[in-house]
Amino acid sequence: MANKQFADRLNKELDNIGVPLLNNERVEVFAKLLKVPKFKAEAFLNGAAIPDSNLLAILADELEVSADWLLGKSEQKKS
Repeated sequence: MANKQFADRLNKELDNIGVPLLNNERVEVFAKLLKVPKFKAEAFLNGAAIPDSNLLAILADELEVSADWLLGKSEQKKS
């Protein structure tokens, strides 16, 4: 459940900042944003994996949201 919520919130925030909707384009842009391989980016976007704490902090900072909100541990979007 937490992975799905993470993926849903992540994708919504990526929509908000204009990351392309097409899956292959989204994966490529997201991978470049986080400086991770495409397979990892795709796993995060699909909820198959959650980034480690360091990468999660970078992602939350980039999206201007709290890491706990991204993970579904808080309803407070910004820290």
